[in-house]
This record gives sequence, structure tokens and C-alpha cells, in this order.
Amino acid sequence: MNGRRVRLAVLAPLAVSSLALGSMTFSASTAVAATPSCSVARATAANTVQVSGKDFKANRTVVVASSDGADGSAKADASGNFSLTITGAEGAVSAQQVGGTEAQCGSVAEQEKKNAQDQFSQGYRQGFADMRKDCKKNMPQQDVAPDPNWEAGFDKGAAAAAKQFCND
Repeated sequence: MNGRRVRLAVLAPLAVSSLALGSMTFSASTAVAATPSCSVARATAANTVQVSGKDFKANRTVVVASSDGADGSAKADASGNFSLTITGAEGAVSAQQVGGTEAQCGSVAEQEKKNAQDQFSQGYRQGFADMRKDCKKNMPQQDVAPDPNWEAGFDKGAAAAAKQFCND
């Protein structure tokens, strides 16, 4: 009987500690890695494109390629971000590290279309709110000429608000 107590005294703490370690290991493995992403924009120099990326593997080379043959490479910084200017990349652009997944950056044309839509939407919301406030179109003063897409959106938003809220 004495031998049985000794075995239980030795084995019980081992069983409990292995259960605790197993649950710690399980909870640590649930972390999810970020997916690399990138974007493009027309650069200031003629025929150049600025490609920026984030969430790549830190301090490793990122290869950038476009569907029309332009390419380049840059090293991701310690945070996994990179920025690169390439010449002649008018097609779809992608970025990839060796052994990593390919990130689709899009094209300059797609980015410019999205920017135009965003400007129109912002102008529409401001024009609608402005006209709804007092039934007067008061385009805000700006130091530089407003974006034509923003202006068109402002006009359409003001017209929609006038039709809905003003009795003219």
C-alpha cells in the first residue's frame, strides 16, 4: 500500500503539468500572420509608377513585376514595408517574396478610377449636406482649384438635396 501512495505522489503532478503545457501550446498556435498587400500610384516623373507594400517578411527582397514587362525589386524594412519606383509599369502590378504568396497591387488606371470615384462621393456628400442645411449652395473656398470629380459630385449632391428638401 505504501508503494502505491508513492507512485500516485510522483505521477499525479506529472499528469497535471502535462495538461497545463498542452493547453499553453494550443493557445499559442492560434496566432494568424498578416497577408502581404500592395498598391500603385502614378509617380511624379514621366512614365514611372510608385509601388508600396506592407506586411511582407521583414528584411527580405520583394520582386515587383507588371503585366507589360516592367519590373524591379526592393528590400522590405524591419516592419515588412517597402516602396519602389519603376519605369513603364502601365499594366497590372504584383509583388512577391521568394517562397511567399503573390500580392496583387492593381494598376495605375484602376487606382486613378478609384480615386476619381472617391472624390465624386466625397463631393456629393458635402454638396448634399450643404444644400440640406439652408437650401443655399455654398461651395467652400479652397486655396487650389478643386478636383473636377469632387466638383461634379458637389453639384449633383446639392441638386439632389434641393429636389428633396427645398421648395423652389
